[in-house]
Amino acid sequence: MAELLSAADVEREIAGLSGWERSGDSVTRTWERKGFNGAVQLANVVAFVANQLNHHPDISVHGYNKVTVTSTTHDAGGITANDVELARRINRAVGES
Repeated sequence: MAELLSAADVEREIAGLSGWERSGDSVTRTWERKGFNGAVQLANVVAFVANQLNHHPDISVHGYNKVTVTSTTHDAGGITANDVELARRINRAVGES
């Protein structure tokens, strides 16, 4: 089982990840895209990256053009290096740091 990161480790790790923030026992980010198709395309990119890592976040398409990703490691009961790596790879996949 993956080990939980300390609060300080989480803050340090996500500080360098554009758009991500801590929300309780999760890391989360919301994007706004041009229209519904853009939002669904982003959700599919997130799903592809998540499948590659075998670490599956909650993905919400809402407000017709927004996508929110929330990642936590359920088995560990909070945020682990897996969540940070997923955030890092999602950002990379969408051309952000």
